[in-house]
Amino acid sequence: MKNGPVRVGIIGSQFQADCHAAAIGMVEEDMSVVAVASPTAAHAQAFADRYKVPKIYNDYKELARDPQVEAVTITAPNALHCEMTVTMAQAGKHVICEKPLCVTLDEADRMIAACRANGVLLLYAESLLFTPKYVRRRKWPTPARLVEYT
Repeated sequence: MKNGPVRVGIIGSQFQADCHAAAIGMVEEDMSVVAVASPTAAHAQAFADRYKVPKIYNDYKELARDPQVEAVTITAPNALHCEMTVTMAQAGKHVICEKPLCVTLDEADRMIAACRANGVLLLYAESLLFTPKYVRRRKWPTPARLVEYT
C-alpha cells in the first residue's frame, strides 16, 4: 500500500461535485482532490479555485490519462456514468459513482465487468445520506399524521 492520501479526480463541477469535494476535504489524511474535469471551462476553473485543485481538464478522458490520479468520483449526468466508469476502469482508476449508478441493468453489468477486469474498485455514492441536515432529521420523531398511513 502506498503512503499518503489517495489522489482523487472529480468528474463534474456542480452541486454533487461540491458535495464530494467537501467530504474529501474532511478526510485530508486519507484522500485529496488533485484534478477536476468538466466540459465547461468556467465551471471547472471556479471549482478548482474553490477547492484549490491543481489540475483542470475539459475532457474526462484527459483526466483518465493522468498518472497522478488514483481514483475518480463521477458526478456527471446519469447517462454518462457507464461510459465514464468503463473509461476510468480501463485506465486503472478506482471509481466512486454518484447515484444513480447507471440507467440500465446492462450498463450496471458493463460497469462491474470493466472494474473487475481491470482490478479496480467500483463504489456507489449516496453522499447526501450523511449530510448533517439529513442525519439530524432521522433523529426526529415521526409525526402522528404520517404514522396513520403507514
